[in-house]
Amino acid sequence: MAARSKSNASNRRAARRAPANPWENIGAQGANLGVGHFLTFQVIRLANALKANVTRRYLSDFDLSVPEWRLLGMTINFEPVRFSELVANSSMDKGQVSRTLQSLIKRGIVAARAAGRMARRPAEGSTPVILTVTPKGRRLYRTVLPVSQRNQARLLHMLSREERKSFYTTLNKLFDAIGDRDRLP
Repeated sequence: MAARSKSNASNRRAARRAPANPWENIGAQGANLGVGHFLTFQVIRLANALKANVTRRYLSDFDLSVPEWRLLGMTINFEPVRFSELVANSSMDKGQVSRTLQSLIKRGIVAARAAGRMARRPAEGSTPVILTVTPKGRRLYRTVLPVSQRNQARLLHMLSREERKSFYTTLNKLFDAIGDRDRLP
C-alpha cells in the first residue's frame, strides 16, 4: 500500500512537470487550442518570466531597468541613432522610449542632440533627435555585458545544442512568417 502511494505521488509530480502537449493536435483551424495554449500567450508568458526572474535580477545590481538596458544596448550598437529608429525597433512604445531615454540622459549615460536644420522633415515638423552613448554609458555597458552574456548563456545551456539550433531556426521562421525580419536585433 505504501509503495503504491509513493508511486502515485511520483506519477503526479511527473504529470505536473511534463503536461500533455496541446500543440500536437491543434486541428486545421486551431479549434482545439485554448487561449492559454496560443503561441502568442506562451511567448509573452516566457518573455515576462525571463525578465522577472533573470534579467531584472542582475540588472538591479547595476541600477538599470530592462528598458534602460535594452535602449543602452541598441544605442551603443547602432549609434548615432535617431530617436525614431529606436522607437521603431525596440518593441517599446514612443512614450516608454522617451521616458527611458530621459532617465538615461539625466544620468549621463546617453547624450541627445538635434540633427540640425537641414535634417528637418517637413511631414514631422520637428528636428530629428540623434542619440549617442557617453563615456560613462560605455563603461556601464562594458561592465554589464559580460554579466548579461553569462546569464543568457546559462539559460541557453539548459537546452541541448540541437534544441538551441532548432529553437533559433523556429524563431527565424516565425519572424519571416509575420514579416518582422528586417528589424534591428
